[in-house]
Amino acid sequence: MVAIEGDSFLINGEPTYAGRWWRGHRLEGLLMNARLVQGIFDDLNPQTRSRWDYPDGPWDPERNTGEFVAAMPRWRSHGLLGFTINLQGGSPEGYSSVDC
Repeated sequence: MVAIEGDSFLINGEPTYAGRWWRGHRLEGLLMNARLVQGIFDDLNPQTRSRWDYPDGPWDPERNTGEFVAAMPRWRSHGLLGFTINLQGGSPEGYSSVDC
């Protein structure tokens, strides 16, 4: 269970990163997360969909999401406690020069 007490995040009643510091900055109570805009997405445009093909086959949004979720324990082992997934329309590559 995630809770906020004062200015600290707690997980299961314990402050995150208890007793930890980094370069003189207190980490205890912080909630490290990665903001992954378009971390999971699908491209329904037949003109651009092939840009995301895998070396071993065509683009598959289910595979993409599955591999993302499967990687979470590794990120957690390095201290990452949260993910912010931003789903937005538009080009997954940013401002595209391709006319779609």
